[in-house]
Amino acid sequence: MEPKASKLRRKGPDAAGVLRLEGRLTAFTAPSGLLKPRAFPTGRVKEVDLSGLTHLDLNGAAWLYAFRAALAARGAARAASRKARPAGPPAGPRLTGLPEALIPVWKLAEDTFASSPAAAAPRETGWVERLGEGVAGAGADLRDLASFLGETIVCAAGALARPWTARWGQVSFQAEKSVVNALPVTALVAFLVGLILAFQAAMQMQMFGVDIFVADLVGISVIRELGTLLTAIVLAGRSGSAFSSELASMKTNQEIDAILTMGLSPARDLALPRILALTLTAPLLTVLADFAGLLGGNVVMMTMGYPFMIFWDELSHHLDVSDIATGLFKSVVFGFTVALIGCQRGLYAGDSPSAVGEATTSGVVTNIIAIAVLDSLFAVLFYALSW
Repeated sequence: MEPKASKLRRKGPDAAGVLRLEGRLTAFTAPSGLLKPRAFPTGRVKEVDLSGLTHLDLNGAAWLYAFRAALAARGAARAASRKARPAGPPAGPRLTGLPEALIPVWKLAEDTFASSPAAAAPRETGWVERLGEGVAGAGADLRDLASFLGETIVCAAGALARPWTARWGQVSFQAEKSVVNALPVTALVAFLVGLILAFQAAMQMQMFGVDIFVADLVGISVIRELGTLLTAIVLAGRSGSAFSSELASMKTNQEIDAILTMGLSPARDLALPRILALTLTAPLLTVLADFAGLLGGNVVMMTMGYPFMIFWDELSHHLDVSDIATGLFKSVVFGFTVALIGCQRGLYAGDSPSAVGEATTSGVVTNIIAIAVLDSLFAVLFYALSW
């Protein structure tokens, strides 16, 4: 840290327009507070006397260069507002008295700035162009996802044809890490959703004396829709994001390149075990979520005076096998989708330091959108099939 006595001091400008600088003009003296162009009336500073400088480094020279350029730009703007036509390009105040020992530093900074091209102003784009870029980007994402889906199907077919080549140990490890550890949060969310759904339905059905049908409403809603949907969203936010971040980290650390160099397949050795783990175990997690949601509805029914078994007896008369099969089928599709998109976003991540965060965010958002779209399509399909 520079001592206080060596800080930059400013004198003037005087009546002749001479601004004098004394002391150290370095990175430690922070001269920006003394060299604000707006603090000087336009045209007031005609000369900067540097004879009092004792030290100058490249930071100080850069500040001085920027100060002179800013004053020149202000003078040009004032001339343009008065419709004046300057004879040549605007020039800043003259620099005089620079000690001979500091001239090489100034020359180096001046040559560097003079040879550096000016940064081009960002081009403004209209909403039509931005919309086109967004559509093109979405099309590229769909193409990459379709390509990765095809590669994954080929790898899965090879694993089925030669089961001894599949990494089943990695599948079990990913199943434990991604699904078994997600049991508590999934059960808690499903229980609370079932409780809230039953409570809201009971307030309306009690008005008509049909509150016994709360069991049917909660049971069918949870088993056909909510249990599967909640499980998929929890997996997307927990397991899918983990897949994206892990694989994106390997991509930025060039581990994926090393795997390719060894002749291995990232889709087969890294993505396929994760996809199989989530696809095979998502139905088990969905069954747990269904029971937790039904238990939440049962608790509400018990607070209304119904015995514990009345809820299950009423539900057994209206719950069909097709309802259970529908929820389990959708859980398999959702588990496969979450794992597929999470792995694809990780393997297709960039190499920049922000690539991991971008891949994780993109994976979670894409998964949630895909889950909502697929669930809507399933609702229309099952309605058309009367299933």
